[in-house]
Amino acid sequence: MRLTSARQFRAIAGTACLAALIVQFILLLELLNGDVGAAALRFLTYFTLLSNVAGAAAFLFPALAPQSSAGTFLARPSVRTATTLYLLVVGGVYHTILASRWDPQGWQLAADIALHTISPLAMLFDWLFLTPKRGLKLALLPPALLFPAAFGVFALLQGAVTGFYPYPFVDVTALGLARVMLNLLMLLMLFTLLGASMIIAGRRFAR
Repeated sequence: MRLTSARQFRAIAGTACLAALIVQFILLLELLNGDVGAAALRFLTYFTLLSNVAGAAAFLFPALAPQSSAGTFLARPSVRTATTLYLLVVGGVYHTILASRWDPQGWQLAADIALHTISPLAMLFDWLFLTPKRGLKLALLPPALLFPAAFGVFALLQGAVTGFYPYPFVDVTALGLARVMLNLLMLLMLFTLLGASMIIAGRRFAR
């Protein structure tokens, strides 16, 4: 794909992702009776939303400001691989575990489709066809795992303080700490195996 076309794709995908994030924040604001602080905190408790923030940035900065420090950083193959990994896990976990647990309607349904399906698929397309992969190394994986690991710790701490757990598989009140720790360990293994597979496959794909 030509450079101009790649930037156009990223601009469109990033704008759609950003719009979905704005819609989701407005919905949280309505849910929490207009409390901006509470809505912002609730926003930060969802790995889905944080990953989509990273995805929107990974699309928009290289497309609109490619020479900026953020643009060059987010254009790195290692950063784009990590962002793709996060969004693929977001989409996979949602569609296999979470989607059957509720029935979103209206704007919530639109935001869900954008954040859990369109954004991960767009990022995967970008990674497959627009991102150089020849220099990827397995040594890049441990730093990429810091984000989901840190989120797991944050989810447990804020849940202990506020009583709110963003996902049923991290709900210590319902499942107990031992089961939640096992769930988080399994998720970290999923990130590790998928990330390693992406790096190995990406290097072969590049050849």
